[in-house]
Order: sequence, then C-alpha cells, then structure tokens
Amino acid sequence: MELIVCNNNEIGINSYILKVDNRVVVIDPNDYEEIVHTIGECSLDYILLTHEHFDHIMAVDKLRDTYKAKVIAQKFASEHIQFASKNLSKFSNIILDFMNKTISSPIKEFVVKEADITYEDFYELSWEGYDFLFTHTPGHTKGSSCILVNNCLFSGDSLFECCETDTKGVGTSRKEYEQITISFFKSLENTITVYAGHYHSFILEDKLKAREKAIQIFKSRPKYTNLFLNYNDFLNILDNSNFFVRNDSIFIMKKYSGFYKFYYFVNDYKNLNNLNDFFGLYKQPVIIEIISCREIDEGIYTKIGFKPYKIYSRYRTDKKNKNFDIVKIANIEDMEDISTLINETFDPLGDYIPSNDELIELILKKEVFIIKVDNKLAGVSIYEKRHKNYYFRLSCVHPNHRPGLIGYMLASTSPKDGNIYSAWVDDKNLEAIKLNTLLGYKIDGTKNYIFIKNKETI
Repeated sequence: MELIVCNNNEIGINSYILKVDNRVVVIDPNDYEEIVHTIGECSLDYILLTHEHFDHIMAVDKLRDTYKAKVIAQKFASEHIQFASKNLSKFSNIILDFMNKTISSPIKEFVVKEADITYEDFYELSWEGYDFLFTHTPGHTKGSSCILVNNCLFSGDSLFECCETDTKGVGTSRKEYEQITISFFKSLENTITVYAGHYHSFILEDKLKAREKAIQIFKSRPKYTNLFLNYNDFLNILDNSNFFVRNDSIFIMKKYSGFYKFYYFVNDYKNLNNLNDFFGLYKQPVIIEIISCREIDEGIYTKIGFKPYKIYSRYRTDKKNKNFDIVKIANIEDMEDISTLINETFDPLGDYIPSNDELIELILKKEVFIIKVDNKLAGVSIYEKRHKNYYFRLSCVHPNHRPGLIGYMLASTSPKDGNIYSAWVDDKNLEAIKLNTLLGYKIDGTKNYIFIKNKETI
C-alpha cells in the first residue's frame, strides 16, 4: 500500500491518500484539485474522516459526488459536518487569523451531507487486503476518531508531534481526552508511525515517552547543543518549556517575557531542518543563542529562517576597582523604579534582563547596587554571584544623568569577595567596551551569537 500526503493547501492540512493498485481511499480531504490530480485514473472507494472540523472536510461532498465514494465517520462527526456552526466553517476566518494563517480568499461557511457509514466506538473496514480499525477518541471534538492500518495511525487533530491537542474549544473535553484517548494511545505499539492532521509525522513512542527519551538523549551528550547546564537544571527546563524529541534529538522552546528562546541537542546539524511546523506555533520573536570560542557557521541558522541579530563578547578581570560611597545596596522598595529603568534601557531580545521575581531575589541577595540623586534613582548595576566569581550582569544610568560619572562609579563598585568578574558586552556598544576596558576587563575570546526569527512581530 502506497501512502501519499497532500498538503499543498494554504491552511496546512495533511490529507492522506492510500493506494493499492488502481484503487484509493482518502483521509480528511481538504483540497479537491490536488487530491483529484494525485488520484489520477484511480478509483476512489472511501473517504475517511478523523473529525468534523471544516479544514478536514472541505472536499468531501465534491469527491463523493465525482467518484461515488462512501464516507465513513464517527456518529457525532457525521452529525456535526451538517451544520456550519458545528463544523466551524462559520467561524473559519476568525480561527485562521488566530492560527496566524493567511489565505488568498475567505472560506465561506458550508455544510457536508451525512456520512454513508457511521459508528459509535469502533468500526472495522476491510479494503484491498488491509484492515482499518476506527476508534472513537473524543477530546479535541466530540466526533474525533483515529484510524489504524498497517502500523500507521491517522490521528487527525487528536495527537501532534510538537504541540498539545486543543481541548479548550466548544465540544471539547480534557477529561475524555485523558481518560479515553490517551489511554488508547498508550495501548498501541510504541513503534507505530503517527500521521497527524497537521505538521510532521512521528513515532508514537517519541511523543508518549518524550520526557524519558529527552533525559536519555541528554545523558548521551549529543555532539551539538546551545544549552549548557547540569542535570537538575535540564529537568527544570523540560518541566517549564514546550519540547519534543525526533531522531535522537531534543528541541526546546522556552518562554520569556515577550519572546522565546530555542534550544537544541543534536548529533547532526541536518536535524535542525524541517522544524517549520514547530517554529510556526510561535507568533512572538524566537531567539537562538550560540556561545562559542570559535567562529560559527551562520548558514546553519539562516537556512532555517533565522537572521543574525547581535554578537556579544565576554570580558573578564580579576582586578578590584575603587568603591564609591555614593553606591548603595538596593532595597525592595526600589524594585519598581529599578525595573522601569532597566526595561527602558536594555533590549529584551539580547540583554539578560531579569524578571520582576528574579529582580526581587537579586535584591534580597544584596547583588543589586544603586545611586540616588535627590532621593531619585539615577543608576543601577547588578553583580550576580556565581560560586566564587561575579557576573557583571548589567549597568545603566537614567537619561537625566547622562553623560557623567554615575556609570563609572556603578561599574567600579563591585563586591570584593570575588575571584573573577565577567561581563557580556555588545560588540557595537563602543561606550560599554571603553568603560569595561578602563576597569581592567579584557576580552577572553568567547562570543555569544544571537539569531532571531519573527522580529517583525515586536
């Protein structure tokens, strides 16, 4: 049996054609013209539906009328395709806008005739020597089903590789999804290949056991990564990020304030290809940071849609500079003014700006220093302690006090119990380079290359 994927449509739907000799069945037909072209001279016997949503049924009636094919759907799906409000075509343009999909012309609301064959929980179809098992898998919709044939599972919108199934809309049920549908997936062979209604196909085990597999991959120390951290911190990242595994690689998207950072663990840079579906889930800017003491190949990242953004160099010193009495340790009541000044001064996409919660923690640890003039905040610096060393995280001066010596005094007044002091400085920030050099910092050859995707959404 030959499997053909039809997805040259504007919405990003996967329609599937299964072919044996000169006979075919179609699963979730979207684009009539593409499917007809692909079928060619073959006979279409059945149209199989995974659920009732408009994007999966747009070509059903036209194909049924053209080829006299029979439509098979779960009972609720068959009922719901007959109403524009329940197949959601009535709201299609709102939905597509939310999905960030741009199409050439609006989709008009439509209805589809009831299925020729319906079932409640299970249905078996024997066709051209192959057995198809239909299983009701509610959650995403009331009429959702999965179709299993020849070690292939067609999941519709009930299971995806790189994101979770939506169970928050009308007609959805998280409870049914977890109790019925997830239990069904866990009952299947781990080696089954899943063909979803959107995005890339994947191995079932990679989805159901993603966390366990990610841990195994991390422990095996893949050849290339942009995330260097210990085991416990890695577990924390997994628990607070969206991630998936594929081809013994890990891909992670971590949310920050107003943007995301993308991390990877791979043994071959080629595994970074074919991630457009994953990146397409995020409308806000996505950042890749590459820390290296060698020049990197920008093409690895531009090839997957990222653009060079900034380059930072690391500076280090063991010099203890003069402390100025005007520099004080910040208090919690200064937090709001400090946060405002920092966020107005620095670039959130490239500079390491602390969140408010993190800023409170830094203040309580006495690692935030300020200068006040006439009882108003004039400048702030952060020296973050890391073991026996300090990371000179940031320093900025209120516009009312530029130029002047406040920046110099803040940078100079560092904790005296550190062995080494380090700072990341934008290669184009000549003023900061000059100040750090004056204070004895020297470039150590390590750079942070930052690439960005979706910058236009800022």
